[in-house]
Amino acid sequence: MGDRGLKTVKAIDEHLEQKTASLGRTLLFGGIDPRLLRRLAALAEWRVVPAGATIFRKGDAGDRLFAIHRGQVKISSLSIDGREVTLNLLGPGAMFGEVAVADGGERTADASAQEPSELVSIGRRELMPFLRENPEMMFGMMIALSHQVRWISESFEDTSFLGLPSRLAKRLVFLGAHFGKDTPDGRRLTVALPHHELASHMNVARESVNRLMQKWRRDGLIKEDRRVLVLVDLPRLQEIALRG
Repeated sequence: MGDRGLKTVKAIDEHLEQKTASLGRTLLFGGIDPRLLRRLAALAEWRVVPAGATIFRKGDAGDRLFAIHRGQVKISSLSIDGREVTLNLLGPGAMFGEVAVADGGERTADASAQEPSELVSIGRRELMPFLRENPEMMFGMMIALSHQVRWISESFEDTSFLGLPSRLAKRLVFLGAHFGKDTPDGRRLTVALPHHELASHMNVARESVNRLMQKWRRDGLIKEDRRVLVLVDLPRLQEIALRG
């Protein structure tokens, strides 16, 4: 159970600086005393994850949290009819798995590597004594968990109250902010997302996304270059996202 397909690199000292830097970029551990951060990094493991590997599955024991140093991780779950629904796509600086680690419960979703990735992993057995010895860090845990609650609440509201154009535009703007780079043609995503994957993000039929993307291509809002999206008219997409 859990941590499938992961390779733990034993040369911990070799990666200490990278682990420290990666933890310092996260919402949970950013801003803490550098000496504490380095001590925490010494307790963490460096993990190399091949593309497509499952990091953990829904229902697994929540015994570790992860920070992404390099790569992309997809958080997903299965719908009632067995379709995979993408809940989030995370990149460097993001942390995941903290909810189950906080309460010691089971994983609430699946996590898998979208591309070859390098992760920093901390076990609950090491983390909890560290937090008890340094209670000021509990504020970071509260902020991180509050951030998760807000994100879940916002996602539920989007699904309940926004039409597909606003939801899809909002998702593209989010992906552009976190996985995009500016080019002469517009904001180009650094991750290839076929329409069925975008439909999974929206939890809608692929045909609905296809029709909307075709319209936006005709209107000059987006274009696709070898399955990679370019957000040509980002201000217009932002306007659609805010329309509701």
